[in-house]
Amino acid sequence: MQTSTPQQTQCTPVAEILKRPVIFVSGKGGVGKTVVSQAIAQVFAQKGQRTLWVGFEDPTRKPGELLRIAKNLHYLNCEATTAFEEYMGLKLRIPGLAHLFTSNPVIKFLAKAGPGIHELVLLGKLWYERKNYDRIVADLPSTGYGLAMFQSIDNWAKMFQSGPLYKDAKAMIETFSSTREAGQLIVALPEEMPLQESLELGAYLQRIFPHNAPAYLINRRFPQLRAADSQETDPTRWSTPLAGNLLDFAQKRSLLEAHNSKIWNQAGVQYEDLDWELPGTAIQGVSAQLQKKGLL
Repeated sequence: MQTSTPQQTQCTPVAEILKRPVIFVSGKGGVGKTVVSQAIAQVFAQKGQRTLWVGFEDPTRKPGELLRIAKNLHYLNCEATTAFEEYMGLKLRIPGLAHLFTSNPVIKFLAKAGPGIHELVLLGKLWYERKNYDRIVADLPSTGYGLAMFQSIDNWAKMFQSGPLYKDAKAMIETFSSTREAGQLIVALPEEMPLQESLELGAYLQRIFPHNAPAYLINRRFPQLRAADSQETDPTRWSTPLAGNLLDFAQKRSLLEAHNSKIWNQAGVQYEDLDWELPGTAIQGVSAQLQKKGLL
């Protein structure tokens, strides 16, 4: 697998991305996007900003559920069917007619089978909610599907040259391309595969939004420990990756994460990192770290 060269990797400081009204938090599944995105949204709300934290089609929650979880903070489970019905209501301007229209079996089939419509209405719902909130923080699905959402609106804007969906897709591209309106925060763990995939994700996003480079963040960094005098600092030269005891494990993990971080360093990426937090207090811990670093 090839990585980007320093000349190919463009990035924006994390602090700059976090100043924007709409923030998309993306990355490989399991890197902690949900915790990071909620922590960001929580800080905004605590500062008195009307904030919407968005998740996408969470099967454990009611479709389209809008839930107040704290002062100034709401959570939206953005779901395609409810978003599509709401969208048609806005266009038809007659709520009852919109429900009859979207209940039609043919319309239901087209909404599900039409290329990109599903992803278009999900992002369209988020885009529409900008008028109701000061800040929107989106917890995007894992890398492939999250990228497909942006690719869908780009495809609609290029393939169709008329109609309300085309006009809205074009307006969404303009909003998400604007460095004043929106930004992408790519999260990775200090492990080889997430770091590599994040560079590929960043490159794809740059093709869609060429003038709006993403920011990069390493999550769950293990405490940096000084290696023992007898410890080989290059993991590729270790006789075994297995640790002999707890101290050896801690030293090896610290060295391995520093070694993996070279993937971003060699690609010319400027990034921030967050220390590992206990699961039960991770959201509060990440919020505190972001503020201590002056990123929020």
